[in-house]
Amino acid sequence: MNVSLETIPCLSLICEVLRYARAVNPAFEMVENAIKIGPIPGASVALGVGANLEFACFGRLSSDLESSQVMLDTVYDLASLTKVLVTVPLLLKLIEQGRLDPKAPILEFLPEIKGLPLQDSTILELVSHTTGLQALSRLRFWNLARQAALERALSEPLNKSREILYSDQGFMVLTCILEKLYGARLDTVARVELFGPLGLGLTYQPEIAKSAPTEFLPERGGLIVGRVHDENTAALDGVSGHAGLFGTAGDVALFLVYLLQGRMFGTEMLELMTTQIARTQNDARAFGWVLAHYNWSGGDLAPKTALGHTGFTGTGAWFDPRTHQIHVLLTNRVNPSREVQSGILELRRGFNDIAWKT
Repeated sequence: MNVSLETIPCLSLICEVLRYARAVNPAFEMVENAIKIGPIPGASVALGVGANLEFACFGRLSSDLESSQVMLDTVYDLASLTKVLVTVPLLLKLIEQGRLDPKAPILEFLPEIKGLPLQDSTILELVSHTTGLQALSRLRFWNLARQAALERALSEPLNKSREILYSDQGFMVLTCILEKLYGARLDTVARVELFGPLGLGLTYQPEIAKSAPTEFLPERGGLIVGRVHDENTAALDGVSGHAGLFGTAGDVALFLVYLLQGRMFGTEMLELMTTQIARTQNDARAFGWVLAHYNWSGGDLAPKTALGHTGFTGTGAWFDPRTHQIHVLLTNRVNPSREVQSGILELRRGFNDIAWKT
């Protein structure tokens, strides 16, 4: 099937090669077979080295057998990929400009937290999940106005242990810092400072008609389509540094291409972003990104220099800053329910292992 660059305008900016590769690449074939078996209804994938990218899509938009086929312009709820596609680059731009010291206590940027447990925490601790903040439970900030929810995030207690504990709350705190230093709500900042200048379609306000549905939740009005799946981001009017972003596989892949090309910030910031901050037996963290480690989502065959991140809805992106190899796998594995055993962990690892060696 031939795909016109006009159907995906942003791709025409940098792609040296665009091929619609349906079950030609072994990694794509593995994804296609997984979608046929189910229960994940569909997937959109991208692979490449630098701007030499391949794309493919498989299955349907939802578990409804009458739903439309996934297309290259299908938009997915990227969930926690928001952390590394929005919050991390915006922080690094501030650091590069000399407006933010990643080692300074965040009290310097948020004087209103004086006397609160977080006052001595640093940007580096927040992005590596080593502040001691608890893992964030569902509906923690539900029924609060946006400002009240953010204020609650600033006042959360800390564990004594400073080992890695993955928590969305740290990125809610980073949302407060970014909005204060940039002087606007995060969706506006992301559009003006990141995605608009680069011509990327990543957004907090997706087109509903092109969006893959996530979960069916009666308490939230039924099937969630074009609205953020994460409950706590929904409490923040759909805009947070930990979730809320939507995009296509092409958007995510091109973001990584631009990142590696140095079009967001210079090599010094790229080095900071990819340098290890914390490691345990079962986890390894750089500046927001997850470093390759045993049994991680990026597969056992990933080079030691690889990094990646995943999203609860079934999304993931991985890359190697040394070779500029890029992998993107977007699914809506929570459709129709997060309680269904989707096999997403095995799919991610299998997809990446084949892609690294192909």
